[in-house]
Amino acid sequence: MKVNRLNKSSNILVSFKSLQEISVNILDFVDIIDLKDPKKGSLGAWNISQINKAVKTFGKQKFLSATIGDVKERKKIIENLFMFDRIGLDFIKFGVFINNETEMIELLREISEINFKTQLVPVIFADNHKLIEITKNNLRKIKELNFNFLLLDTFLKKKGDLMQECSFNFLSKFIKKSRDLDIAVGLAGKLKTKQIPQLFKLRAKVIGFRSAVCEKNDRCSLISENKTRNIYSIFNRLLIEQHNKQAYVG
Repeated sequence: MKVNRLNKSSNILVSFKSLQEISVNILDFVDIIDLKDPKKGSLGAWNISQINKAVKTFGKQKFLSATIGDVKERKKIIENLFMFDRIGLDFIKFGVFINNETEMIELLREISEINFKTQLVPVIFADNHKLIEITKNNLRKIKELNFNFLLLDTFLKKKGDLMQECSFNFLSKFIKKSRDLDIAVGLAGKLKTKQIPQLFKLRAKVIGFRSAVCEKNDRCSLISENKTRNIYSIFNRLLIEQHNKQAYVG
């Protein structure tokens, strides 16, 4: 699985709203380039032609993920997954907009029965507390359906961030249970720079940012190279500390 090629214990995902935002300098501070347009919604999709250009330009240098949009209808989700699967991305993210356990499993089963080439990442919205509980209680079923990566995010960006919606204890148990089943977990949702040390302790495979790397912390404004570099340096320091601690224990 491609997710296993993310060799770091925690990887930085940064969402870009356009090709123009992806500068050569910023690439040095990012592990996954995420193609998502915040002006089109929580999972706002880029234009397909622009995604193709991004894959051709950056696909050999970095992992690329893209969102299929705030699509709720099952038929449309599958249509979009087919369309995005042809592009050559590493990850495709799709939202799970369901409050019913049976319906959620049925959706994931229908998708799993299609032979998609790209790693698919269901996005579970943490501000839907019922949905995230359903997900936690069905992690084994989700693994059996060959989903090896989940992203916890927030849908309503004007509400609280992920760590306001979910306690540290809940996230810790969710990630540990997922890891025991060999499911990688990504965390996103208005995450703040000051939260990185705490987020790092959770040992999520991916930690995603948009507003925290933007001017004035506004997810619709332009990305700041300085803010992105700062987050990268914090990650590097924590990774070194983690490595040294493990070496000492060993």
